[in-house]
Amino acid sequence: MGTKQKIKLQMQKKLWRLLCLGISVFAITHSNAQNLSEQLPVSPNITKGKLANGLTYYIRPNNKPANKVELRLVVNAGSILENDHQQGLAHFMEHMNFNGTKNFPKNELVDYLQTIGVKFGADLNAYTSFDETVYILPIPTDNKSNIDKGFQVLADWAQGALLTTKDINEERNVVLEESRMGKGAADRMRKKYLPELLANSRYEQRLPIGKDSILKTFDPQTIRSFYHDWYRPNLMAVAVVGDITTPEAKALIEKYFGSLKNPAGEKPRTFYNVPPYKKTETMVVTDKEATNTSFNLVYSSKPKTPEKTLGDYRKDLVKNLIIQMINHRYEVIGQSGNPPFLYAYAYISGFGRKDESLMLSAGAGDDVASSINASIAELLKAKDFGFKENELDIAKKASLNGMEQAYNERNTTESGDLIGEFINNFLEQEPIPGIENEYKYYKELVPGITIAEINAEAKILFNGNGNYFAYITAPANKSVLTDAQFKTDLKNAFAQKVTADAQQTQFNSLLDKEPVAGKILSETKDAELGTTTYLLSNGTKVTVKPTKFKSDEILLSGAKKGGSLKYSTTSSTINKSSANYLSSVVESMGYGKFKPTEMSDFLAGKTVGITPSFGSLTNNVSGSSSVKDFETLLQLNYLQTTEPRKDADLFNGFVKKMTTQLQFLSSNPQASFIDTLGKTLYQNDPRRPIMVPTVADIQAINVDSVLSIYKREFGYVDSMHFFIVGNIDTTTLKPLLEKYVASLPVAGIAPQYAPDNGLRPKPGITDLKVYKGQEQKSLILDQIYGTLEYTQDLAMKASMMSEIYNIKIIENLRERIGGIYGGGSSASVIKDPYNHYIFQLQLPCGPDKVDTLLKAAYLEMDSLKQFGPQVKDLNKVKQARLESYKESIQQNGFWLSNLQSILFTGTSKERFLNYTKNVEKVSQEDIKRVANIILDKKNELQAILYPESSKK
Repeated sequence: MGTKQKIKLQMQKKLWRLLCLGISVFAITHSNAQNLSEQLPVSPNITKGKLANGLTYYIRPNNKPANKVELRLVVNAGSILENDHQQGLAHFMEHMNFNGTKNFPKNELVDYLQTIGVKFGADLNAYTSFDETVYILPIPTDNKSNIDKGFQVLADWAQGALLTTKDINEERNVVLEESRMGKGAADRMRKKYLPELLANSRYEQRLPIGKDSILKTFDPQTIRSFYHDWYRPNLMAVAVVGDITTPEAKALIEKYFGSLKNPAGEKPRTFYNVPPYKKTETMVVTDKEATNTSFNLVYSSKPKTPEKTLGDYRKDLVKNLIIQMINHRYEVIGQSGNPPFLYAYAYISGFGRKDESLMLSAGAGDDVASSINASIAELLKAKDFGFKENELDIAKKASLNGMEQAYNERNTTESGDLIGEFINNFLEQEPIPGIENEYKYYKELVPGITIAEINAEAKILFNGNGNYFAYITAPANKSVLTDAQFKTDLKNAFAQKVTADAQQTQFNSLLDKEPVAGKILSETKDAELGTTTYLLSNGTKVTVKPTKFKSDEILLSGAKKGGSLKYSTTSSTINKSSANYLSSVVESMGYGKFKPTEMSDFLAGKTVGITPSFGSLTNNVSGSSSVKDFETLLQLNYLQTTEPRKDADLFNGFVKKMTTQLQFLSSNPQASFIDTLGKTLYQNDPRRPIMVPTVADIQAINVDSVLSIYKREFGYVDSMHFFIVGNIDTTTLKPLLEKYVASLPVAGIAPQYAPDNGLRPKPGITDLKVYKGQEQKSLILDQIYGTLEYTQDLAMKASMMSEIYNIKIIENLRERIGGIYGGGSSASVIKDPYNHYIFQLQLPCGPDKVDTLLKAAYLEMDSLKQFGPQVKDLNKVKQARLESYKESIQQNGFWLSNLQSILFTGTSKERFLNYTKNVEKVSQEDIKRVANIILDKKNELQAILYPESSKK
């Protein structure tokens, strides 16, 4: 998608607060010379073309990351084109392209890609939707033969699938397991309201997952027909973005795709829509396993206007600003002392390509009628009274800032973030003018958008579009509205009299008083790490690593000894809960004079944010900013350290919302299962970690206890070590560190790690069976654990062992047995609070497959212990790690976490600098030895969730 579309999607999904973490104020004079009829161009950085057979291609050279290219095969066909006998086969076809093609029979495709470091699922993937199927393939380019084979893979997907009857039949169970994973309360409720929501259109009849009855029994020729009809070059695009030249990419596209043929007598590619609602409808849907209540309002659809000209672009900007502002209002209400809803947001979206609707979604509180009334009231206020100048100013700043940062990062944006816009251009004709043009448009257009035209458009937008469909989903055991009451409450909500809101408080500065600067006492350079560490006069250390990985990114973290674990041994339930929810509660009340929403407003136009986190053994802060907002980042850190804010109303609002969210959580079968597992594993010890939070946990929180703990743990920075990585201006850095970091208060007490509280999992072998849930779904959670002396070498090899084990899980439990769709294991060797290890295996499956899968899983464990891994599997894991390392070493976040591990936690610098050598020298015998240690099964919890119907 284009940069503007990315920003728009962020606005819809992340809502206002995340948008306003950015900051920069533009002093721009609106140009009246724009030609709004000007056609939006294709970026000069993009080569877009079409082969003689109709296949479209996009090429965009980009060297971030180096030695990697992102490939996509986009098929303009999805489940909407299935006939009645093919329901689910568009998605099934996606699976089959990984199970035998002309040049990669059987499972050779996945096997080959793993040998070059491409991981199945994490890297290699695909998705099927109503209207399209997209295949995702990242390829390392340091070996030219890999590039050639990558294009061969795409061409095989396009028209080289073998689709043998044997392969099809073997894949049925895998697809059925994927279908099983989606079943549950949300799916059952969705099936009830979808016919009305989608106006009984073809979309309602063509969900991509299809029908189990068809997946089990379809004739193989049926899927071959779908592949023949719709996988054709004039419905396809190939997108290439990465470390490759345009001539090279174009030659490979012509080589591998030029010979593809369109079928004789091809079927027309029909496009469908969701028609406008013929009348207003409502529905209340409940389920006994549902855990929350939501209210949704969808207005009748209207045709989507293609975005072709600068005028179209400007109209879309106006709508985006309106949606930002209405959602900001919802956020302010949601963070009030007595919020009528948990959340609410409006957005413009569509189910098909040809239509779009205004939609409203709200998380209802205990009083559903009040949630409905309050969420609709904001639509009415926006329609009747519009928005205020200061609201528009904030929205403009946030929008301009987002585009400015994208422009600043234009040479350091990763290929995976660029390629999506080409997919959307092909499928939905979204413009691709390029970031240089979009930045220019924003600077020219946004300042000239007036409050008058905003409010005129808001009056039209929030007037809806005729009829609507409104529905509620809720737990069956909650007192919820009847259909008749729902209709009445909706009628009353739309008829209510509303008044314009008062303007929110505005502030001019973050800090009321300038900090008294301290001093830098010394500097220590580390040439190997490329860092400088400053010792400050208050005893804190700041390690700085300047980089050019991202043009407009600076990351900050801080850590000191401490941790919430010390509060787990107290007899005070108040202190336990207050410590567990410390960061969330403090964040909900704000800092200094700012409520959270007031802080968002103040920071509009800046890219900056910082958050405290209370780990089990450490007290941490983490934040980020653009280059120009680095001083603001340090100011925020100073404010959060020195002035946590007490607000009883906002605290009560936090407790109310959390209580509402958690009161029915135990109705969820998996949540109940995990809770039982935790209690069993730790034998109901009150020191055990909270695995599933409860209402009692929330209601035990005390605001004064929270602030007391926060001030003790975060209000003083004795021995704190800060780390800063990114595009840092070292010429201005020192005075900023002296002013905002060296000035932070200290208590004169050396912090200590929280002591080991003595909590240990249950020794021996434990079998746990839980019977809960309506669907025929099971979940195997197997944990093997014990004490073990920690070393970094052992920790790495244990992790590699589990990665090898996961390859066998895919090969045998998924592909050979067909017993799972997803699942896998992890292994960790942990240093603190005591030396120990844990191996965890998770397998979602059908109840009839539990015994078979456990037997197969244990056989793979035994094989690793007896024979060690196969050489090819060990090499796959090594290659994946080395490819990941090559990419990660170019990222600020990777350096930040590793610098903290080395200089604060005390891990080995040499191991970090010699990571490649350490990985390469791991042997089969090493993995075998580790498997015998980790998979000893002396202490094991085998926990299995069964459906209620399995209980005898």
